[in-house]
Amino acid sequence: MRMQQGGNTNNQLLTLLGDDAVRGILAATDKEPMSAQMLDEHCDASLTTIYRRLEDLLEHQLLQVETAVRSDGNHYGLYEANLDHLNVTLENGDFDVELARRDDAPDRFRGIWDAMQGREK
Repeated sequence: MRMQQGGNTNNQLLTLLGDDAVRGILAATDKEPMSAQMLDEHCDASLTTIYRRLEDLLEHQLLQVETAVRSDGNHYGLYEANLDHLNVTLENGDFDVELARRDDAPDRFRGIWDAMQGREK
């Protein structure tokens, strides 16, 4: 799914993606779904920072999360990158960000259906 971003969102995305921990999280979760504790082993950031960045990435829909259940009944989140590609252009002094996310089949179908009905997602 491709989305053009607005001015303030452009700045937020560029700032977010400029963060080393965010790039580490996206790179690690692109290979396989990981919990926050697993990411702590792969990223050069504190666990507190990782949790904050996970929330930021979820807010911008750059991660997907599934709940996993341990054998003792406790649950935890498994995070997976949802970013396919990002295009940044500069024109007339303004940055434009085009974001393509990896959405699951129902989301893609809903987007196609909405487009056929003349609605934006």
